[in-house]
Amino acid sequence: MRNPLAVLAPRRFGQESLASVPSPRRVPAPDILPAVEFLEHGCGVEGEDHAPEVSVRGIDPRNDRGPAVASVHLAARPGGPCADTVEELLAEARPGDFRVRRLTFDVRALDAVLAARGGRAVLDQLVAAPADRVTNAVFRAAVGREGAGERTGDLDCDVRVVGEGDSVAGRCRVDLGRARLTITPMLTGSERLARRLAEARARPRDRAVRRCLEHALAVEVASMRLADLVSQHPDAPACDVPTR
Repeated sequence: MRNPLAVLAPRRFGQESLASVPSPRRVPAPDILPAVEFLEHGCGVEGEDHAPEVSVRGIDPRNDRGPAVASVHLAARPGGPCADTVEELLAEARPGDFRVRRLTFDVRALDAVLAARGGRAVLDQLVAAPADRVTNAVFRAAVGREGAGERTGDLDCDVRVVGEGDSVAGRCRVDLGRARLTITPMLTGSERLARRLAEARARPRDRAVRRCLEHALAVEVASMRLADLVSQHPDAPACDVPTR
């Protein structure tokens, strides 16, 4: 039997209609493979167990859920100090007492920060050409500026200490309360991180490209002091925790 659509196909989808369809914009792939960030920046196999797990949300448009509050999970050194609030954590913790085990944040929550600093339009230009070093420098210069009296932290985040203990699934968790997370200065602190952000937004459905951004952030977080990553929230009080 003859296909009745065989006559309509050339007329409806001929060369004239195909010529009017714009070709998709091609963005070059990252210049580095996922997970190579650790090897190139001194976080190889020996330190991979202690490398933080970074999860960046809000890049893939298929995720329709709204931005959630960022979270920072810390692992305490055995025999180290115990903290019940963010204030105690920042006041009593010494280098090595706590390390970041997991960091989760949503890039959509940064749109207001970028717009306030005049970097939203420049970021769109960088997304169109992630390898453009001039646009990269302009973006970092615009977003990296902080006004007088402006808080260092960009996003609200929940801080908790996780570790081994007698609880469900052998894990114990102590919620320290709400704090401020420093993300924008980290993303604009180097040309490499700004480019990874632009590449991830240029290829929002490519998980491998997003992992390049997450690995680059993990390398940066692994070398940061806790006080530079998390700061005390001036408004939100610490949550009540049971006495241990």
